[in-house]
Amino acid sequence: MGKKCKCTLLKEAKARLDKSGLGDLLETRTFENYQVSGEYQKFIKKTAMEYLESFLNGDNYSFSILGQSGVGKTHITTAISKKLLDMGVGVKYYIADEIIQNLQACKFDEENYNNEFNKIVRADVLFIDDLFKSSLTNYYNEEGIKKEDLREIFKVINYRYNKKLPILLNSEIHFERFTNIDQAIIGRINEMCNYKYLISIKPDSSKNYRLSKKSV
Repeated sequence: MGKKCKCTLLKEAKARLDKSGLGDLLETRTFENYQVSGEYQKFIKKTAMEYLESFLNGDNYSFSILGQSGVGKTHITTAISKKLLDMGVGVKYYIADEIIQNLQACKFDEENYNNEFNKIVRADVLFIDDLFKSSLTNYYNEEGIKKEDLREIFKVINYRYNKKLPILLNSEIHFERFTNIDQAIIGRINEMCNYKYLISIKPDSSKNYRLSKKSV
């Protein structure tokens, strides 16, 4: 088979971008404009770059960043996605609530459910944004996750875990808090990340760039 011409490669690249679901995020959330002003941000960027190098070397690990809002979790996972797409890897982006809603909408229709489930789980790389953002509950001072939401996400994560398919994932639930809520999911995610590509940042509002302001 001959080498593909440049125009064919560009068309294929555009098709990957269109299928990713990331849209304009890819233009604004890159490694180049990820602001590094603290040690924790240096660590985030360094770990993300090491993850990419590992992926390029043939490893099939996942990458996750959890915890404090406003530290650039979606930014850095989108930057990773952009690099993967540029390398010809198919990335599919979903907000976690969208996965839950899409699957629950057809839960009484087995054929449609299976079609929707397969469309989600069979991506080369699955990017799950804001995991359990709307699913947290608190009854009698005990934190939990809505059972139906937990069930759908577990099936998605477990499928990828069993098939050794990578995910990119972020959530405002930090690791220790996650282990108190559901060890089955966070344990799989941690293993998929090879115990080194999961970053967890505990609550610290001083790290939230959205809360910074200039004094006058």
